[in-house]
Amino acid sequence: MSTPAIPGRAHPGLVAGRADLGPHLGRWLRRGGRPLTLAAVTAATTLAVGLTHPAFVTLQNLRFMLLNCVVLSLLALGQTLVIATRGIDLSVAPILGLSAMVTGLMAQGDGLPLAGAFAVALAIGLVLGTANGLLVARLAIPPIITTLGTYSLYGGLIFLYSNGAQVDSVPHAYAMLGNGVVAAAFPVPIPALVLAAVLAAMWFVLGHTRFGRAILAIGNNQAAAYNAGIAVQRVQVVAYTLSGVLAALAGLMFIFYTGSATVTTGTGDHMELQSIAVALIGGTAIAGGRGNMAGTVLGALFLSVVLTALVFLHVPPIWYSAGEGLMILLAVTAGGSGR
Repeated sequence: MSTPAIPGRAHPGLVAGRADLGPHLGRWLRRGGRPLTLAAVTAATTLAVGLTHPAFVTLQNLRFMLLNCVVLSLLALGQTLVIATRGIDLSVAPILGLSAMVTGLMAQGDGLPLAGAFAVALAIGLVLGTANGLLVARLAIPPIITTLGTYSLYGGLIFLYSNGAQVDSVPHAYAMLGNGVVAAAFPVPIPALVLAAVLAAMWFVLGHTRFGRAILAIGNNQAAAYNAGIAVQRVQVVAYTLSGVLAALAGLMFIFYTGSATVTTGTGDHMELQSIAVALIGGTAIAGGRGNMAGTVLGALFLSVVLTALVFLHVPPIWYSAGEGLMILLAVTAGGSGR
């Protein structure tokens, strides 16, 4: 029997509905609402800044923000896999830098062809990412300690390999791939197409494969995943390996796009922290067990738009890091750390 309405008093169902609004909103954000929210906020930010600074919404600047988003997105997609296992990978920035430096110097000095650049860069990511995974999984060293150590180690390799030199020019084929478009009738930057392909692959892997389900199971409860027959160590190694490969691919896209690299590429901009930030902003749980690949890419686009907007608004660069930290805190508060 339904409860009769009492004059002057709200129906119990309405009261319960109001009381449950917060939890329902949190669940909506975790289950898929985060990407939609990010897309809306990014569009609103672009429009608001564009109204006061028309140069912000020119095709050239929009393309600039998109290309900046590509490098960070590739870095953060691998980070998303690792965080979903309840890990973290601080070494992605020096892997990016080493990949860019090695391929850039080889191209600048020896004329390394495009195919060779992909082979060299991905091999670097494969070896370094696997080393991270083995240290975490086989030796049971906490991920933050492992990757903090390899952050310094891999960063040192950049100095050793380059001997202080820098890349300031690359072959024409590199620049065409990094700055060209698919076709005149379809003026989408080629790096954006690369990102779309990688995003589709990572979305499928995490959400529609046994490996993806194993990653989420490990992040939720590693002991229970082991008892359920999941090869926990192997899955962890593969997750860190993929993170390394995607970081190396990000370095390759960076050298294609900018045509330059220095010993501080990646690490100088604290891209490891940015990759963590956009993963959390996109809806990945810092406590593991949940990842959102589409949200990660939209988080990278949002961060690219915000940082570019700060330049147009003449905000001092000293505030940029503070803004990134604030966005992380807001993302975690809005549900980024929950289940």
